[in-house]
Amino acid sequence: MPYSPKIKPELVRELYLLKHSDERKTPMTKLVNEAVTQYLERNKKYGTQEIDQNRSQADRSHN
Repeated sequence: MPYSPKIKPELVRELYLLKHSDERKTPMTKLVNEAVTQYLERNKKYGTQEIDQNRSQADRSHN
């Protein structure tokens, strides 16, 4: 079974609204792939300790 992460419903709604806000009607999967790619590229610059701190901050902000 392939890995299928659960995206928070409120984020799915935001993606849905974003998808319909531009004339191109960019698919939600493409929006997510772009966002994750940009996130990973941005965080390659940091050391492991900073990445771990950023993850902890992100986890706290989502809970």
